[in-house]
Amino acid sequence: MAYGLWFIPLLVSASLFIFVAVEYLLLFNEANVQVDDKYSAANTHSIVSNHYNLNLNIDFANSILRGSITHYFTALADGVKKIALDARDLKIKKVVNKNTGKDLAWVMYSYDYISVLKNEQFVISLDIELKKGERIEIEIEYATSPSATAINWVPANQTFGKDMKFMYTQCEAIHCRSIAPLQDTPGIKSTFNATMTVESPYVAIASALPVKHQEVINEETGKKENVYTYMQKIPVPSYLLAMVAGHLEYKKVGQRSGVYAEPIIVNQSAYEFDEMDSFLNIIEEVLIPYAWGVYNVIIMPPSFPFGGMENPYLTFVSPSIIIGDRSSAYVVAHEICHSWFGNLITNRNWTHFWLNEGFTQYSERLILRKHYGENKYICQCRIGMHDLRESLKDFEESGKEECTKLFPNIYRAGPDDIMSDVAYEKGFLFLNYLEGLVGTRNFYKFLKVYLSTFAFKSLDAWELKSTFISFVEKYLPGNSTIILNQINWHKWYFGTGMPNDTNSDFLNDNIRQALYMADYYINNKKGPENFTLYKSFIPDLRQIFMSHLDTREKDVTVEALKAIEKDQNSTGSETNPEVQAIWFKMGVLKKYSEATARTKEFLSGIGRMKYIIPIYAAYAKTNKEYGWNLYKELKWLYHPIARELIEQIFNSQSPLT
Repeated sequence: MAYGLWFIPLLVSASLFIFVAVEYLLLFNEANVQVDDKYSAANTHSIVSNHYNLNLNIDFANSILRGSITHYFTALADGVKKIALDARDLKIKKVVNKNTGKDLAWVMYSYDYISVLKNEQFVISLDIELKKGERIEIEIEYATSPSATAINWVPANQTFGKDMKFMYTQCEAIHCRSIAPLQDTPGIKSTFNATMTVESPYVAIASALPVKHQEVINEETGKKENVYTYMQKIPVPSYLLAMVAGHLEYKKVGQRSGVYAEPIIVNQSAYEFDEMDSFLNIIEEVLIPYAWGVYNVIIMPPSFPFGGMENPYLTFVSPSIIIGDRSSAYVVAHEICHSWFGNLITNRNWTHFWLNEGFTQYSERLILRKHYGENKYICQCRIGMHDLRESLKDFEESGKEECTKLFPNIYRAGPDDIMSDVAYEKGFLFLNYLEGLVGTRNFYKFLKVYLSTFAFKSLDAWELKSTFISFVEKYLPGNSTIILNQINWHKWYFGTGMPNDTNSDFLNDNIRQALYMADYYINNKKGPENFTLYKSFIPDLRQIFMSHLDTREKDVTVEALKAIEKDQNSTGSETNPEVQAIWFKMGVLKKYSEATARTKEFLSGIGRMKYIIPIYAAYAKTNKEYGWNLYKELKWLYHPIARELIEQIFNSQSPLT
């Protein structure tokens, strides 16, 4: 294990750092305490956790984490007698006021009104009454459940090396409460320390800077254990807490970037992502300086449900994007941009989720444009618009038109249910529209002002609006009235469906050629004379070709799919999962046996929801019993978040709700 590459020396003592971090965050939270979050039962208006220490044992044998969390709370009002935290399926053993040394009474209330997931309010009765500004240190001993929704325990045979188990957490959006009792809302940011003990030779990593590594002997078992300590010095919301344990190595990629992976794939992974420093440099020139120092990714097991997850210092990346040609490396560009949008400034609650993803999508495409050129940018925008239209159609057909808004308000939906391409792509369109009004140079200047204003804070869409208006009035006074009168904020925020105020075609000659070829196959059940041109398409154009089949799905016949298979061997030769996923979905919808024969193989080798959920939804439409039985056979390969959504598909009257 190449520990020397990633254990970075810290020049300040831990105690001094914690004191400074707590002082800093107190100022932030006193200025920003109105956290209205229907997905949290924590009493954040009364008291806030400025910092917490996690001390956990990773128990692979029982699939649990056990240990303690110590919160450093500050009262935000007079008369605080209770602390309410978010929890889910935690086994609480003991609660202690570290200031007085007394054990505290507590009670757990269960509620389910916000989503189908179980949620609990963990209420601690204090032995003293706090005044505003007073601090208290509370230690909670507990253990997680084997069914914790944030934790995936991966058996060795599902890893690349097949030699050691793997554990990882996925906390976005409201799953951190199944790891520890805390204020599980993006409106509260805290620093933290994480100490993790795991049996040797496992390596444990957290979304923080490494402080030290010790080898110890467990006094009860006599076995060697590794103890790792990490420190997160920048305040972050709970959903950015991440932990991993497995057979891992580190390989430095650039001056400030690197890759963790299982040894068998670490060199391949480093090759795939060796452009990370370039991505960082490009976006940093436009935005404000990168606050985190280093940028590392970790290659997850195939069961990981997302393309990437932007945990600070430890971005999770799906192995599905390791193709060998770097054609999907742009996913990392997206996660890098989250270092500013989402991690540095954060949506105050999940209704404002598009603030995280819309700005990140805009910034990602800024990188693509500068790094790869205009064709890559236009292609990705085109793909994004297809994905947006598909999401809008699915929501509308399932009676969830509210979810087509940038600002949805769904009473019983959980945040996992409303996270869709709407936040990404409709958010991107809105920002692209604002850029068109003020000009690119001025919009880049606005981004700097926006980030500088809200760095280390959480905000909502109304604060974005007021900041943009103030910017235009200050820096473009001569044109401010004309510019601002053109923006229908209410329509953008609360309008349903596809916005009409912006160009969303994103066409060039290459894209027109891909669309023409797809139309020809659909209309004529055979390929055009230049069908061999498809072989020269970059993956983005092949995806656009397939996406157009998806758009015209009602017109596609089995004969058309057979013609494509004959000319392009889409089932056998395609290696890009973005393209494969659409092809297999079409095969299921049209009951094309050549494609469906390989669908099980595809579904059993990948857990990324973007790919597998549309295929299972297609089965729910055309062969529900077979699809359900196939899912039951393969469900153990998938993350709990993916399983929940797939089961909703098969349990619903409408396949995509």
